[in-house]
Amino acid sequence: MGFFKKDEIQEKEVQVIKENKPETKEVENNIFRRKNLTLFDIETIQYVIDSFPSMSIEIQSGLNNLAEILEKTIDHIEDKSSEIIKKNRDFKLSKAHRDTSIAIYDVVQNIDEYVNWMKDEYEKNLNKDEVKLNTAKENIEDEFQKKNMEEEIQAINNEVIGEELEIHKDFSLKEPKALKIDNNLVMVEDWNDLLVKTAEVLTKKYRKNKYSNKVVSEIKPIEKKSTQNSFRDTVIEMLTEYKINLDDFKVIIK
Repeated sequence: MGFFKKDEIQEKEVQVIKENKPETKEVENNIFRRKNLTLFDIETIQYVIDSFPSMSIEIQSGLNNLAEILEKTIDHIEDKSSEIIKKNRDFKLSKAHRDTSIAIYDVVQNIDEYVNWMKDEYEKNLNKDEVKLNTAKENIEDEFQKKNMEEEIQAINNEVIGEELEIHKDFSLKEPKALKIDNNLVMVEDWNDLLVKTAEVLTKKYRKNKYSNKVVSEIKPIEKKSTQNSFRDTVIEMLTEYKINLDDFKVIIK
């Protein structure tokens, strides 16, 4: 047998290649999944509440059921923890049980907060829908009233055929059939009725004019003594008080 010198021995370096075992990859994947697991994504549930409100109620019910089961789980664990202390005096295991109960209780609280949030969002949508519905109803009612008013005005216009005179003109020996101011056309029986109807229109629809800074043009009425012109002058006084231009008030003559 021969002997070799130390320097004659060639040592070969062996490279060790670490291979990821399937088990290691699986553990890493599970850790990744646990970190990124989002059971109750806010945006997703918000979409369900907005688009499928009835199903959001079902989800709330399911979460409440889950919270109830977790509460029962806490009770069960607490019972087992107490039993371990009594029988085995295993305080370490009992503490592990109690820590788990606390962690589960945190989950229960989170579920309660989540359900309350869902309820609030659901009720907000209900209120929005109610406002939209009321607005739509009001718009329909306004359109209906506007249409009725237009039809009434048209009916009166069809019925009222006669000469129109501005209130500052001479009304001697003339009897009124209707008064007209802006879009308001009101039938009257006589001069007394015209005074009453004029007062009603002014107080209902031109009340703000009375306290405004509106400037009206000065028009002098035709001066001619007559019973009819006396009524006319009373109307002019009311129009002046409510700052209505005399050209804007017309009387339709019979």
